[in-house]
Amino acid sequence: MILLVDIGNSYLKWTVAERGAIAETRYLDYRAANFAAGLAEAWAGLAEPEAIGLAAVAAPDAVESVLRLGRSLWPRAHWVRPVSAGQAFGVASAYRKPEKLGVDRWLAMIGARHAYPGANCIVDCGTAITVDFVAADGRHQGGLICPGLRLMKQALAVNTHALPVAAGAGAVGLAADTDAAIDSGVLWAAAGLIETALRRQNQHYRLVLTGGDAAVLAQQLAGDRVLDSQLVFKGLWHYCIAAECGG
Repeated sequence: MILLVDIGNSYLKWTVAERGAIAETRYLDYRAANFAAGLAEAWAGLAEPEAIGLAAVAAPDAVESVLRLGRSLWPRAHWVRPVSAGQAFGVASAYRKPEKLGVDRWLAMIGARHAYPGANCIVDCGTAITVDFVAADGRHQGGLICPGLRLMKQALAVNTHALPVAAGAGAVGLAADTDAAIDSGVLWAAAGLIETALRRQNQHYRLVLTGGDAAVLAQQLAGDRVLDSQLVFKGLWHYCIAAECGG
């Protein structure tokens, strides 16, 4: 059994993989006061993994607390911590300094390439929204980054007077109250980024959405799209298997 862990900008996510099958994802907010106790309780019920794959873009102290817990529970487990590279598992980075590409984006591209052969536009709808284009031959064409839905709302709340963060106003469209107008505005802004990016390419790309806001954002997009919440884990799994096999 392989334990797969993704420490993002807001949540710690984990799952287990056995014989190539990835189980349901579990989540914890690592900024919560009871995070350490909650994670210890959840992980105490797991069988000892052969390997632990860790992808992290969070602050070092959050990563260190997870490493400390994992090592105390399973001192014999082999840890695999990928870093973004110029080329791996059939994907070639477009970045001039490949190590500067977020490892979550890198793993999502690898996951998408193997799960969905062909040309893909991979959109991670999390704390930030990232858009990456990968051609059918695995060459990364480059990407885009903008604030995620909640960050857009927070920017309005922080930088304007009396515009609170909208909690979700229901129907999306032209609004007759401020909360609904904010909610619809940020959704359409994000959808517009994705649709504009797709429209400006000179070939067709399959749209693959992942991340916490993928489902709500998918409702605002025209055309076919794939929702896959485990793209990062799928990419991370390739690194773990390669490490276990001595690759």
